[in-house]
Amino acid sequence: MLKYKNIVLLFISSFLGMTAMAQKGTQSPYSSLGLGELNSEGYALFSAMGGVALANSDSSIVNSFNPASYSFIARNMPVFQVGLNGKASIFSTETASTNQRHFGLNQFQLGLPVKENWGIGIGIKPYTFTGYTVTKYGVDEGDTSSVQIAEGSGGLRVANFGFAYKPLNYSKFINDYSIHVAARDSSGATKRDTIHLKGTRFQYLSLGASANYLFGTSSHLRSQEFIPSTATTFNARVVEGLRVSGVSFEAGLNYQFGFRSKEIERTFALGATYSPAQNVRTYQDLYSYSYVGSFYRGESVIVVDTVEFVNNDQGSLFKPESYGVGLQYVLRPYKSSSVLRFAADVKMERWSTFYTEFSGLRNNGGLKDRFSAGFGFEYTPKAGVYSFDNNVTFLQRLHYRVGFNYTQTELLIQNNLGQDIAIDNYGMSFGLGIPILVGNSNTNINFGASLGNLGTTANGLIQERYLGMYVGLSITPLAGNGWFVKRKYN
Repeated sequence: MLKYKNIVLLFISSFLGMTAMAQKGTQSPYSSLGLGELNSEGYALFSAMGGVALANSDSSIVNSFNPASYSFIARNMPVFQVGLNGKASIFSTETASTNQRHFGLNQFQLGLPVKENWGIGIGIKPYTFTGYTVTKYGVDEGDTSSVQIAEGSGGLRVANFGFAYKPLNYSKFINDYSIHVAARDSSGATKRDTIHLKGTRFQYLSLGASANYLFGTSSHLRSQEFIPSTATTFNARVVEGLRVSGVSFEAGLNYQFGFRSKEIERTFALGATYSPAQNVRTYQDLYSYSYVGSFYRGESVIVVDTVEFVNNDQGSLFKPESYGVGLQYVLRPYKSSSVLRFAADVKMERWSTFYTEFSGLRNNGGLKDRFSAGFGFEYTPKAGVYSFDNNVTFLQRLHYRVGFNYTQTELLIQNNLGQDIAIDNYGMSFGLGIPILVGNSNTNINFGASLGNLGTTANGLIQERYLGMYVGLSITPLAGNGWFVKRKYN
């Protein structure tokens, strides 16, 4: 058991390490709005399939997008999961462009099958990212010019603890199950036929809930400096910090039905999640002052006058209601030993209701509702026990994935014409899953990449074209080394 204790200690130390880490997960100027850039990217498997995850119940993956999935983790086979994400972006206006990139830890998750039909998920992942620097020059009087600088850093994280219970775990042997098929004969005509099979009809229903602890700090700095800067020139700076420490909740459902025989297996799945609107405890720090010198040119500065100072002012933010629905269809024709998986998700988040409130003053976020949709496909040439066959090649064992996604983001930006413009995001993704064939372990490595476009350059707006990169590792014990096994003695 010592090695499994080491895995738990590794998870705890990784959890604490990510908590203390202030990684800069974005360089987008759009992260200056609301709570920052939402972390819509998940584990590498899901990101490679267009972000679809709500109906997934893979026992080798911890799916924190839907807590109802935890009850499907294989008995005595816990899953430790780590994910890394990165992005290389080109930000463009009508006249200029710049390149930015980042890569870092994205999540730690632990899935525990504590009892038959029960599962638990514990983890931590980013919720929002803040990271931007925007500089604007202007001429004020004669030859005197100024520079306005806006900077942001930090972000929020979410530590999740969820559980799931499977109240329906039903299977029944069917002596005559009809499957309708269509095929072309030698003349090219389509011929429809009915195949009668013997097998098992099954239904599963899993219900889950998760408590999500939001925490972290977003910092925003706004400076205005005059050039040249002299001893009689007063520059100005506002430093604002937003610290969040509160809990939100989420409920999930996963329903599956299908048929399994010696020849074929078909599974249809429906997944759904709902998170109610919630007031989350928040603290604000604000320091506004005038100074002599220049932060912009790296000089030492002298504070001349404090305009406003607020420390640890407790308030709240209104986290909006969100809900989503996902569908999945899995086909396993055992004669070919392949697996086909189709999945689609739609999600809605009511960011038009978001606001922060301090000292009785409410600040609306100026956002709109966020809608996203995704579609994904996965193909495995040789799966299950066939993947251990020595005659099966390495390429036949891989999981091949592709996906598409579209998002109407929560951003509403005013262009040079004074019009409020909605910012949309769309892209495609692809990836590979590599099973680690040691014993009967479900350990696997997943890689993914995406190509996408956010926004537009029209009328003074900013466009981001990006390449996303995802790496994930899910580790389970070897056969015979399962957890939560009751020891027996002669």
